[in-house]
Amino acid sequence: MGRFKDLTGQKFGRLTVIKRAGASKSGKVLWLCECSCKEHNQITTTTSNLITGNTKSCGCLAKESASRTGKANTIHGDTDTRLYRIFRGMKDRCYNPKNKDYARYGGRGITVCEEWKNDYSSFKNWALSNGYKDTLTIERKDYNKNYCPENCEWITMEQQQRNKSSNRTITHNGETMILVEWAEKLGIPYKVLCARINDKGYTFEEAINMPYKRRS
Repeated sequence: MGRFKDLTGQKFGRLTVIKRAGASKSGKVLWLCECSCKEHNQITTTTSNLITGNTKSCGCLAKESASRTGKANTIHGDTDTRLYRIFRGMKDRCYNPKNKDYARYGGRGITVCEEWKNDYSSFKNWALSNGYKDTLTIERKDYNKNYCPENCEWITMEQQQRNKSSNRTITHNGETMILVEWAEKLGIPYKVLCARINDKGYTFEEAINMPYKRRS
């Protein structure tokens, strides 16, 4: 293993390293940094992002560049890639009220961290450093927190389906399972149970006790 390098107090672009902030899921050292912009935003990023110059600010540099040119800086050659579509979709869910999923993201106050919001290259660097593959999808570890390096990971589509908010853990009669497992046990179609709870607002007790007419 290489010798640990303490970056505390060092400056990288507009960022000053405040302290070590643990490690990413892949074992990379994370640093809490403060930006010298007027907002003095704080972000968490990796050693490699700082050393290589991939992350130089809280995202304010990208905003200023976009403001000067009158358009977002997307000269990265990735416009047609799956990873860039994931990046755009993530932002759209959080900031576009017309997005079909906005109510579950931006409508609940979910945002994209400043490090990523206006800097695709920073997002891409994190993704490639944390196991991104074209077979995986981005997932927030805590459903109630934002899109940021410390709260995101790459998982399979199957894992994501089981991690959806509709699959939250539910305890009933002393037994705890996720919603899809309750549907299987009770013999109620999963889509029916989800619709009763998420769309119609019924409690779990009400949803499972409503009559369901099975097709012959």
